[in-house]
Amino acid sequence: MRKLLSVLLVIVMLAGTSVTVGAAYDFSLSQSFLNDETFLLGDVNGDGSVNAVDSYSIRTTLAGIATDAIDLDAADFDADGKCAAPDSYSLKLCLSGARSTADFENGKQIYKLTVGGNDIKDFSIVLNEGITDEDNSYLAALLLKKYLKELTGAELPICYGTPVSERAIYINELDLFSEEGQKYGVEGLRYEVKNGDLYIIGTLRGTMYSVYEILERYLGVRFVSNEATFVYKNRVVDIPEGTAEEIHPKVTFRVARHTFGERGALNHYLANKLNGDYISSYDSKRYGTLTGPIYSNAHSFYEYWKMGNGTYPENTEGMTEVQMLEAKFASGDYPDAYGWQPCATDGNVYKKLFTGMLECNRMGMLWGNTPFIDEGVTLFSFSILDNQHYCTCRNCTKISRNEGFSGLYLQLYNKAAVDVQEYYPGVRLMGIIYAKDYPKTIVPDENLVLLYCGVSCDNHILGMEECYEKGGQLNGMKNDSDIEALNFWGDLCVENDAELWFWIYPVTYHYYLCGCPNIPNLYYSTKYLIDECNVTGLFYEGGGRTYNFETLKAYVSAQLMWKTDMTYDEYCDMVKEYLYINYGDGYEELFEYIMMQTEAGDRCGTCFINNYDRPGDMYSYEYLAENYEEMRGLLEAALAKAGTPEQRGRIETLLVCCDFMALSSLHTDWYVNGNNVELYCERYDWMLEYIWSHDMVTFSDQPLYPVPDKIDYETNPMVQFYENGSRRPGVTP
Repeated sequence: MRKLLSVLLVIVMLAGTSVTVGAAYDFSLSQSFLNDETFLLGDVNGDGSVNAVDSYSIRTTLAGIATDAIDLDAADFDADGKCAAPDSYSLKLCLSGARSTADFENGKQIYKLTVGGNDIKDFSIVLNEGITDEDNSYLAALLLKKYLKELTGAELPICYGTPVSERAIYINELDLFSEEGQKYGVEGLRYEVKNGDLYIIGTLRGTMYSVYEILERYLGVRFVSNEATFVYKNRVVDIPEGTAEEIHPKVTFRVARHTFGERGALNHYLANKLNGDYISSYDSKRYGTLTGPIYSNAHSFYEYWKMGNGTYPENTEGMTEVQMLEAKFASGDYPDAYGWQPCATDGNVYKKLFTGMLECNRMGMLWGNTPFIDEGVTLFSFSILDNQHYCTCRNCTKISRNEGFSGLYLQLYNKAAVDVQEYYPGVRLMGIIYAKDYPKTIVPDENLVLLYCGVSCDNHILGMEECYEKGGQLNGMKNDSDIEALNFWGDLCVENDAELWFWIYPVTYHYYLCGCPNIPNLYYSTKYLIDECNVTGLFYEGGGRTYNFETLKAYVSAQLMWKTDMTYDEYCDMVKEYLYINYGDGYEELFEYIMMQTEAGDRCGTCFINNYDRPGDMYSYEYLAENYEEMRGLLEAALAKAGTPEQRGRIETLLVCCDFMALSSLHTDWYVNGNNVELYCERYDWMLEYIWSHDMVTFSDQPLYPVPDKIDYETNPMVQFYENGSRRPGVTP
């Protein structure tokens, strides 16, 4: 099973302890390495033991009469990349007791690493003259040094200008504003093996990304969580002469929130090539800088209005500039976040918002959020609030009647995008769009990024026809309104040198025992946004708990943002690989379980949106009732194959969620009608005891729907936990 997965994905993964390298950087951010054995030296037939059968398999293979393929890694005792007579002899020595297979191991995940055929031990890492520990290429060198030592045992020296060894890994950080640097932009990269040396080229982020790419593609590393980095075992790895890879990311703004927090940014967030906000302590040039708003992300009018309405203290003697700004901000009042949007045509309102933007972002800079404006990575947010209370005064109505509410606020964004150039030439503004309409004549300024917030339906794939044929979600909205608007905005932004970003919401928001069944949809919707709608930035909404594959969703979304040419088969392989890493050898059963969850969502027969609709609106109770035993059997099979307590715990949590949904679907049949009372009570007891003993949080606002404090067989679990499972009549008992 492991061999098959390894072949499918053409790579491998790691284990060890935290390492600190370089005084300027903290590499001890709770990172542990998870070793995957992949193969056992000498076990050439993969049956889990080394014996005479393996010796026979090697001999028959060498004689050309073998009928079954052998595991080359397991047979390659001398680590020369092939199975030959010396390997057969070494195995015989081990079987006779004269030697041990441990004599042919070095305790590392990669026994032998070569670059262009040259042993990695013969290399040094060479940086440009003048590079300091504040530059990204220095960080790239430290990362490479750290992982090479962990994976191979080789500790390469770092030098400047001239190598101190026979062979070299040259890390060339280009000036972004040079002629060559402009070809790569902020984060383009190139690496190649030429004349036996490895060359890594990039500007702000490219050298760092190159290191992570090489670690993933050739050395078998997977950056799967904040805490753990997974590495396959390889006998021999060669990055061959002539290797050449050049990457220019199609998606320039990439955020996936869930589990990708500031903690572990080096070994998880940045390692997965995420470059957006929420890691403000990593926004210096040493980390390649970030792309995104410097002070406030979404709904920034909320804070700008407070600052714009504030007043400076009467006596500012002895106060620093940042203290004065903080005092002014504290003196203002927040607007109503749920019932207010600013007037888009009142000059006094605009002045307060614009002044508030300048002063809030100035305050952010003084806090240490470095504004890399010249490099084109820093934005100021200038965005409406998350509600539909758009201004309807006479002047605003005149504009919105012809241009829609999107056009109404677009003209406000445009004005600020032009005016801000007087203070910060080259800075771009990011403005959010919530309305599904679009303007007739108003076009975005070239210094504007529009962040479109969708989707209208989470059950159907963007760009597909199913959604149009359904009745829409409870508020009547369907994806066709998003599709029409997205195609319009995408073309308009391209025509006017602006950018379109998209805020995607696949996370399970509130009902944590009932994960939103949309994992296959993620692939197709993301591809549609990038390939058809000219979207160049993606913000994956995260949050909640990790009970129902939520971390999987965030991980594969991050990968899709970077590997935009991924096929659906490759996507499925990536999902299975993640399941294998986190849940163990039962990854195939878990993948099938995910597909059945998805089918249960499809069979609900309607559209839904997962931050509004309830579990009964997102799943077919009939499908869950009919397929409960099969779905639970898949989880039980995966649990039996789990290899660690952590893997077992994750699968047990899935079992709790499976039982909750199914027992809610079967309450009338099994308990009320008495068709399976004993099993119903047994499963219910186990489920609730597990929730209690593991302090599971079952709802986003736990005081609203607290975990039941007693067993109640008479009440449907959905009603007992969540009051009701649906807003649609007749769905939930």
